Amino acid sequence: MKKIKKSVDIKTSPEVIWGAIINPSKYQLWTSVFQEGSYFEGGWQKGDHIKFLMADEQGHTMGLYSEIAESDHLKYISIKHLGLVKDDSVDYTSEEARKWTPSFENYYLEKINDDHTRFTIEVDVDDEEFTDMSDVWDLGLVKLKEVCEKNSGAFTEITFEALIEAPLHQVWEYWTSPEHIIKWNFASEDWHCPEAVNHLFKGGRFVYTMAAKDGSMSFGFSGTYTDLVEDSYIINQLDDGRMMKVLFQKVGEAQTKVIETFDAEDINTIDLQKEGWQSILNNFKKVVEV
Repeated sequence: MKKIKKSVDIKTSPEVIWGAIINPSKYQLWTSVFQEGSYFEGGWQKGDHIKFLMADEQGHTMGLYSEIAESDHLKYISIKHLGLVKDDSVDYTSEEARKWTPSFENYYLEKINDDHTRFTIEVDVDDEEFTDMSDVWDLGLVKLKEVCEKNSGAFTEITFEALIEAPLHQVWEYWTSPEHIIKWNFASEDWHCPEAVNHLFKGGRFVYTMAAKDGSMSFGFSGTYTDLVEDSYIINQLDDGRMMKVLFQKVGEAQTKVIETFDAEDINTIDLQKEGWQSILNNFKKVVEV
């Protein structure tokens, strides 16, 4: 195999580029130059399995079955391609599969200054495919730069707030401590948050389990902290690339305003998302003020 190595300087932050890689909608925008309708299924955390997929002319699902070998938020992603996907099967052993796998596809993000980030790719390719893949990666990096700098597919921001009758530091403690998070982090009484893991530092991870009390469904709400100042603000990037910011403002000796802003997802309506998140914030207020 040969290795393709290319870089592009993008006038944006590492968070925007990271979001363009891991968010399903934004991913489709820049990978369309490789194959129209390209998409992925899976996660971007270390150890996650992920499929990079498309449909061929006959309607078959084709692509690569891979694993995230390494993931360092806003810095580095290493993807190990393991096999070829065809519909519901994965081919690890055929001659065609051995042309493409096992191989690595690595992404590097380097913040150059406050306005620019350098994005570098290193991709293993079959010798015979080197020229064609090198050319298409040139197009891919141009498209990624365009998507990031024009903020294509921009998320809609939603903001909501609550005035909490409690001192600033108490509010911060209830917001960030797992023992308190599990008491308020749900929108209705038929749901709960049975587990909360929170590593509260820049680059730290949080994972909250949200579940219906009857056991019918559950999901993980998770992300990585990109910046925070105690008793002031928290900024994090969710695992689908969306950003979220929480401000804590001292209003009086025993009053604190919490202002939450986040990028809306594209599955539920904006109104439904506003209602759900405001309900969680109202529940937080109730728990703190008891």
